[in-house]
Amino acid sequence: SKWTEMYLELKDYHNDKGHLRVGQDDNANMYDWMDTQRKLYHGILKKPVLSDNQIEKLEEISFCWSLDGKERAWHEKYTEAVEFYKEHGHIRVPKKNNSSLYNWIESQGKRYKETKGQKPLSEEELEL
Repeated sequence: SKWTEMYLELKDYHNDKGHLRVGQDDNANMYDWMDTQRKLYHGILKKPVLSDNQIEKLEEISFCWSLDGKERAWHEKYTEAVEFYKEHGHIRVPKKNNSSLYNWIESQGKRYKETKGQKPLSEEELEL
């Protein structure tokens, strides 16, 4: 099916790149397909209906359902941090190896401590 074809392409992208940050400029078809899956999930689009199996498959590759780009970016970095933890047993990311993940983890710590000028973590972010 077309859905399976697109899913397998997305899964290959995830396996190859280690993330799902597909830009509109990189792959417009994939970007639009991902947007459609989110709209189906949230009921903005009614058809075709996403099956539980399709939802599970997307969640297996850490697909983020949020319609908000900032939330998706947060989720991507969170997933990257989890993967780092699984591999290394800690989240002390060397700044020189991955400065963007290092900076993200730093900012989460500041947000957790509610440092002045930082947006506090939301209830959902704290649960993760």
